[in-house]
Amino acid sequence: MRRRRKDWKLNLTSCFQQGYEELDKRIALTKEKKEELLLVLRFPEIPLHNNPAELALREPVVKRKISNGTRSEDGKAAWENLMSVQDTCRKQGVGFFDYIKDIFSGKRAMTRLAHLISQNASLKSTFY
Repeated sequence: MRRRRKDWKLNLTSCFQQGYEELDKRIALTKEKKEELLLVLRFPEIPLHNNPAELALREPVVKRKISNGTRSEDGKAAWENLMSVQDTCRKQGVGFFDYIKDIFSGKRAMTRLAHLISQNASLKSTFY
């Protein structure tokens, strides 16, 4: 029984060699990254996808397309900073407009995002 399983693995491995150069390169790269790809099996808390990162990028891109971009480098920097603050507020459960109003009014009564991030990060520390 063991020998049959080993033969099956050998056959499975050899069947992946397709004879198409690009596909064979991709298969070889996947084999090289085997440890990183299987890391999730040792640490199940690691997400299997990068959807949060994709979603974080999607909204600013759609807004940029609708508004036809910015007119200057300063405008671009301001836009990117505000989008980053907005996304961070969302992730931390803080109202974006309340946070911006708190900063620009000079009250500064709300907890700063940097403090919330470090506080939440220490609660969710994971070692890989």
